[in-house]
Parts: sequence; C-alpha cells; structure tokens
Amino acid sequence: MEIGIAGWIFHESIQRDRTMTLLEMPAVCRSLGVQTIELVSTFFASQSAQYLNQLRTAIEDQGLRVRNIAVDMGNIANPDEKARRTDLEALKQWFYVARAIGSEAIRINSGPAAPDDSVAIDRISKGYHELAAEAEHAGVYLLIENHGGASADPKNIQTFLDRAESSWFRACPDTSNFVGDTWVEGMRIMAPRAYSCHVKVYNYSQDGKQSWTGREGQVHAHDLRRCFEILREANYQGPLCVEGGASSTEIDSARDAIRYVKELWDSE
Repeated sequence: MEIGIAGWIFHESIQRDRTMTLLEMPAVCRSLGVQTIELVSTFFASQSAQYLNQLRTAIEDQGLRVRNIAVDMGNIANPDEKARRTDLEALKQWFYVARAIGSEAIRINSGPAAPDDSVAIDRISKGYHELAAEAEHAGVYLLIENHGGASADPKNIQTFLDRAESSWFRACPDTSNFVGDTWVEGMRIMAPRAYSCHVKVYNYSQDGKQSWTGREGQVHAHDLRRCFEILREANYQGPLCVEGGASSTEIDSARDAIRYVKELWDSE
C-alpha cells in the first residue's frame, strides 16, 4: 500500500503562517519519502498558465504524481439557480487545472444542504451528473468526499454516485469525517468506489483506535484498523494520503503519520 500526503496537512504553514508556498510543497513532500501527493485549491496563488507551469515543473522535478486536487469552492446545492450555474461553470475549470499540472482527479463537495433535504439531494445529484460528464470529457476523475452537508449521510453519497451513472465519478473517503457512528457504513459504501483515501491521525496507538474532540466540543472516535480492513475487503488499490498527525509540528506530524499508517496497514 502506497502512503501519500494530502496537502491539507500543511494548511497552517501555507495559509496561516505563510512559511511555505504550494510551489515549495513538492520538495517538502519528497523529503518525507512519498511519491504521491494531493493538493488543495485554496493553496493556488493563481490559475495563470505561467503559475501552473511553475507548479507542474516543481512537481515533476521531485518525481511526484498528483492523485487529486481538493477543490474547496462552489456550492452545487445552492437553491439559487443562477448562482449554482456560476459555481458549476467555475468548478469545471478545475478539471483543466488538474490536466495542466498532471493531477488525476479533483474532489468537489456536495454543498451545505441538510442531509434530509430531498429537494437539495436532487439538485446535487444533477450537479454531480453534469460534472461527471465534464470529468469524462477532460479525462480527470471527479471525486466525492464525506465532507459535511448533504454528504454527512453515507446513503446520500451512494445516491450521488449511483445517479451520476459514470465510471469517472469515484469516492474519496476520509476516515475521520463521518458523523457519529456512521463510519463503518460510510466506509463500506465508499471503499468499493474509492479512488483516494484521506487519513487523519490523532494518536499513534497500536490498536488503531482514534478519538478526538471536535469544534463543537463532542468527542469523536473510530477504529482506523477496521477502516483499513474495509478497504482491503473492497480491494482498494489507491493510496492512503495522510491529512493530519498528532505531533508538535506539521512536518513531524506528516513524517510520524506516514510511519504510523504504514505500520498499521502492514500489521494486518
């Protein structure tokens, strides 16, 4: 199993502290021994051809491949038809940004609709259907992540994937983003169609049990070892991209999480 790095692990350095740029990130990732990385749309300083060429060169110079760009913009659940249309057209541009830098996929969120809003579910489904057609045209996979909003219910993720009717629309499960006790159901739904997988690490326990306190003050927990078992059962062939660690700095968290995830996977 290949262990990669999901760029969000460096969001404080890139977005808050400004001690790293996206152009510098490939060399940092290579120094940590990985070959596969994921990027984040908000890390891009520009979408100009000049900047994208610089980024592609920085990636190629380090011998890396880009599995996915996590696109953190747009709202395909928006009930405002004109605003939703603008977002859909803007989101389509990211398929071609991905092509320009050699990324294999982009992740687009389902939007901030309530999981039980059937009208919104229909809007989102139509949006993903349209985006999946663009994915096929561009030759870049479209991914859905369990990332709040309508996707908080794993059954909705299944609905979106089924209604799109496209082999170009795949899943990107995040082992830590499931709500409450839905993580087993969610992993079982997403693993068979997963193209990438995000792993956040909150401790380095040998049993794989992870727990943390969320922003709302509630304690969350899941079994990372069981998540890996479900991926194995689904014959998952993609990378495990670490997106968070439990060490004092982002660099140490990335290094330690890579080691921990590899050891936990290999111990199965």
